[in-house]
Amino acid sequence: MILEGGFSITSDTVPQITMQTESALRFFQNFAIKNLDQDARDLGLYAEVNLGRDLKGRFASFTTPKHLLTARANGCTWNPKGGVRLNISEFPTCPVEYDGEQCPDVFYGTCFERLFAPGSLTPLTESAEAQQVLGQMLERIYLGLGNSFYSLYNFANHPIIEQVNTTGTYAVDTVEWADYYGQQMSGECGGLITQLDALKEDDFYNQYYNLVIATGSEGIDLTTDKYVGDITELFEALVDAASPELKIAINRGVNVDGRMLKPVILVTTAEFNAYKKYIKDMAPNNELAYRYMIEMSDGTTRLSKNVMEWEGLPVITWEANTEFDAITGVKSHRAAIVTPGSWGVLSNVEDVSNRLFSGVGLVVQQSTQLNDKGKVFMSTTFRWGAAIADPKMAVMASRIIRNVPA
Repeated sequence: MILEGGFSITSDTVPQITMQTESALRFFQNFAIKNLDQDARDLGLYAEVNLGRDLKGRFASFTTPKHLLTARANGCTWNPKGGVRLNISEFPTCPVEYDGEQCPDVFYGTCFERLFAPGSLTPLTESAEAQQVLGQMLERIYLGLGNSFYSLYNFANHPIIEQVNTTGTYAVDTVEWADYYGQQMSGECGGLITQLDALKEDDFYNQYYNLVIATGSEGIDLTTDKYVGDITELFEALVDAASPELKIAINRGVNVDGRMLKPVILVTTAEFNAYKKYIKDMAPNNELAYRYMIEMSDGTTRLSKNVMEWEGLPVITWEANTEFDAITGVKSHRAAIVTPGSWGVLSNVEDVSNRLFSGVGLVVQQSTQLNDKGKVFMSTTFRWGAAIADPKMAVMASRIIRNVPA
């Protein structure tokens, strides 16, 4: 039996629902990825990168030739200059998996109990009510996978996670921390913010990434963790430190799939609130002053209340830091200007790691074993990666305030 959306139901021996890899990928993209960083995605910040046959991701960009003109020569002199070049940068990807189980006792005493009694998974596909329950379950699973993927492509293998693990100063209980640490530090791939922080130590690119946000009256109030300095001076400092290539993009914008987009200013919550207060003080009665009109990829526009504008550049909250701080217990203060399309994120659903499920991206299976008491097991696997296409096309200032061990 095939359901809408690429589901396949079998019940000959073990009640089972499978989803083909292409359908699982669409499901993952629709319910996991598109719900995260919506404004950043609509502003073109991320480039979706395809997975190569060698399991690597690749950025490809054309260079614009420079200084092409010369004095006209006499006769038949031919003096070719310049030419378009194709720059290709590649990055590794990492396989991850999710193995989950759901005990049906959470549904006991509710109207869903009859749907989850041992051996009754098949009826989940045979009524509108049952399919709605199944859809909501799968949607929640993929939202959870999306949140996990979001953590990975931002902070995977960040050294602060290892430091916090050593000192024991994390802000969540030990069970959640163990799960988070295992997820973030088990692979070889690094998240985007992990890579940005690593550029602070680079002999060349450190000039664009080692700006430090001030404390005290000119920056962060260490008592309240609020930004009390002149936030526009921080933005100006970022522009001053930007590479010549980024300054051109700031002035002109860049062409992304036919849209002329300006670089995006990303700031953590304290800095975003400081700029919002600055705007309100400047225009207290103009609600449109803290709104930004986003041009969508289909040519339509969307007015966002979560995006502000400074000197023609959109200003948004760097939300990934908020979750990171809530888990690790640090206080992140960051501000960056990033060119649209210069951060690459790759995700690709793979076959479930079992030859019995070739071509299958998700399996939901209810056990018929007596001692499992109707448990539902779920499994999916995918490959991910993240990369910065050109470090010259961003600039960042930061200050990370760490907890001191008791």
